[in-house]
Amino acid sequence: MDAVIYTRSARPSPELVEVQRAVCRRMASENGFEVTGEFHDDGLPGPGLAQLLAAIRGGEVSAVIVADFNRFGRALDAFTRVMATLDEVNVPLYIVGHGRLAADMRAALNIPREFVEYR
Repeated sequence: MDAVIYTRSARPSPELVEVQRAVCRRMASENGFEVTGEFHDDGLPGPGLAQLLAAIRGGEVSAVIVADFNRFGRALDAFTRVMATLDEVNVPLYIVGHGRLAADMRAALNIPREFVEYR
C-alpha cells in the first residue's frame, strides 16, 4: 500500500521538517507502506495542504501519515476539514505514536471549538 507524508513547521526549519519526515518514513516502513509523495508547508497550512487535499480528492492517495495532529493546523476547523476530505474517499490517516486514526478516535477528538481555540 502506498502513503503520502504531510509536514509543516511554524517557521522555516529544515531540521524540524527532517525530523517529521524521518518519523513518518519510519512509521510507513513499520506498517508496510511505500511513501509515494510528500507535501509540506512553512507557517500556516497553505499550498502544501491544498495540494494534499486535491490529491486525496483525485484518488491519488491511499493513506496519509503525519507526525502529529497539529500539523494540519492548530484550529479545529483545519483538522475537521482534512478529516472530512479523508472520510469522503475512505483514506486513512496515520499519526506517529498513535497509529491509524479510527472513527471512534475522531469522535473523541470532537472537542468544543471554544476550548481548542482558547488554547
